Amino acid sequence: MNNTLSPAATRLQIQVADDCDDAPSSEDLQEALHASGVALAQVLPQNLGAALSKELCVRLCDEGESKQLNHDYRGREKSTNVLSFGGMADEQTLAPLASDARNQDLPELPLGDLAICWPVVQAEAQEQGKPVEHHLQHLFMHGVLHLLGFDHETPEEAEAMERIECEALALLSIPNPYLSVAANA
Repeated sequence: MNNTLSPAATRLQIQVADDCDDAPSSEDLQEALHASGVALAQVLPQNLGAALSKELCVRLCDEGESKQLNHDYRGREKSTNVLSFGGMADEQTLAPLASDARNQDLPELPLGDLAICWPVVQAEAQEQGKPVEHHLQHLFMHGVLHLLGFDHETPEEAEAMERIECEALALLSIPNPYLSVAANA
């Protein structure tokens, strides 16, 4: 566990689609997502927490944009709450370079991009009886964990991911989101 405060998400870029009129202000989003990044960095192993200082772009989009992205990149015909688009791994970028070229200064790669569908976040929060900001912060952490290589394809992977999310959310005094989902199921 990384117990030091990290510069997590200090290079956080936020975009809000024009038709997300009821979304929080950019300042409120910056504050909430930055706090989420710092909490996440505190519960991750130090080597992973350090990755949170990389550039990260978060876009709040509408259902049409989410559906199009989900179709284009995952072959699914519906909008979804969060999509993660990772930057290339350093090894992939450096592998084709001659060994002397690897020692030159190369641009730092971003952590990636998250597309968060604001109407889906609002609907899920209402359906699950939780504050929309809490759900947004949870989905942000969930998306960032995907960017760091976590997944939930097996029960073991899902359990590991959920444990990290719950530990980080607890640092923000946000209740375990999986308990409320189970209670509403």
